[in-house]
Amino acid sequence: MKNFISALALFFSLSLLSCSENRVEVSEDQVIGMRTTAMEFMKNLKGVLISQIQTNGVLQAVAVCSDTAQVLTNDFGVQKGVFIRRVSFKNRNENNLPDDFEKKILSKFELLNQNKKLTSETEHAEIVREGEFKYLRYLKPILVQAECLNCHGSENEIMPEVKQLISQAYPDDKAVGYKIGDLRGAVSLKKAVE
Repeated sequence: MKNFISALALFFSLSLLSCSENRVEVSEDQVIGMRTTAMEFMKNLKGVLISQIQTNGVLQAVAVCSDTAQVLTNDFGVQKGVFIRRVSFKNRNENNLPDDFEKKILSKFELLNQNKKLTSETEHAEIVREGEFKYLRYLKPILVQAECLNCHGSENEIMPEVKQLISQAYPDDKAVGYKIGDLRGAVSLKKAVE
């Protein structure tokens, strides 16, 4: 029995050692590259939304979020050589449901937010193996800003015609009831690495 326990302990020690040897560290340059891409993406998307609100009103901005934002996201990702999307537990569009990795990091962000430790500097970068490939995964939280409340705020903050448009386009919408500074979700980037 003693030999069995010793052998089991040795097996687990070797397993942990081999796991740590397979772990690939993320370089500072990789983090900076992903951070820059995420920030540029959010700045571009926010610019388009604010422009639509100012030029054509909130109803047109809803259309931008539902249609144009998806196209902009795909085009931006292709241009930058990354897979990029916005994810949230309280999604409006089912395309924005997080995968298992994103769920883990969003949960971490939520815990930081509950403990008042989530900031605009918060981010997560990790190299993960998926099947036979390795990817650099990066998430940056999206924090609710004043203009977001037009479509994601409380019942009183969303105009009736906007509510109607959202309910028609997204009957299972969960993306309301936010306040400024709340965690809305995250920008998620994924890039194949050698």
